[in-house]
Amino acid sequence: MRYSLRFWFCWPLLAFMPIAAGQNATSTPTDAIPPWTLALEQRLQPWCPAGCVSEVPFTATYKKNGVVLVFVGTHHVFIPQNTTLRAVSSGFEEASAAIVIVEGFPTLMGENPGPLVEVANRYGHLGADDYAKSEAMYAASLALGHHIPFLGGEPTPEEQVRALESKGYTPRDICFAYLVGTLSQALRSGDIADTSDPRLTDAFARSARAFADQYKLEPMSFADFSVRYRSMFGVEVTHDAHLVERSEAGTSSQVALLNQSDMVTRDEHLLATIERELALKRRVLVVYGGSHWTTLSGALSERLGKPKIRSSFSEKP
Repeated sequence: MRYSLRFWFCWPLLAFMPIAAGQNATSTPTDAIPPWTLALEQRLQPWCPAGCVSEVPFTATYKKNGVVLVFVGTHHVFIPQNTTLRAVSSGFEEASAAIVIVEGFPTLMGENPGPLVEVANRYGHLGADDYAKSEAMYAASLALGHHIPFLGGEPTPEEQVRALESKGYTPRDICFAYLVGTLSQALRSGDIADTSDPRLTDAFARSARAFADQYKLEPMSFADFSVRYRSMFGVEVTHDAHLVERSEAGTSSQVALLNQSDMVTRDEHLLATIERELALKRRVLVVYGGSHWTTLSGALSERLGKPKIRSSFSEKP
């Protein structure tokens, strides 16, 4: 089985790579991780200026009984100079970490998986793909430079699909959500300029083949996707100025609700991974989208106490 890199809010990019041997993490059944909501985010970010939706990046530092966890809540960006990278650099200084957990690939691949080391080594290089330009790979490249291991914080795709199917979603539901997410990612990263860009259909075709190959399903045609998209959102995908927002948590579309459910599965796994690595390594740095800290903050505070928050990053990375 070949696994994808997961970098957009919930769904994977198109760089597939073989899985390596390693430990997997399973969540504690009694953990109650809430689904993400805007109200929850606003309540847990008192440092957010009046009227803002979410203030990222930030670092949340936990210290208890010789254990240190620094959670860098990031904004997913693909440019070489930004405050998220400064927050990641600050997190390294604060944590003096023995391991770094990053978003985008399964924990089961193990520490410093070879294919991801190759991606991290492309960080900052001309022509690097989206994931190689991400803050996750910036963190991985820093880890390699500090001679400490990095580890993925994701469940396997099979685990995600099983969890979604147990909640009533079908493979076609999951495929459609994946495709909406990857098109959104293509817009965010600049691979396509807007939804009228002719390259949109090429991006769709690559995504559809990738999903079909991974899950051994017939690929969804662009015609079928367009019909379902128009039925769900009331607009042609090639004329939708709001495609990027369609999958975002907090909206009421079926895609957003599926992603919200999937995020709970991912967060349960991430929490279990953090707990295991804290027990093994004592000093852990986590670099993940800020929304994941929102949903995990209650469980983390219960285990480690109230964190120290820093939300201003002006120095150069």
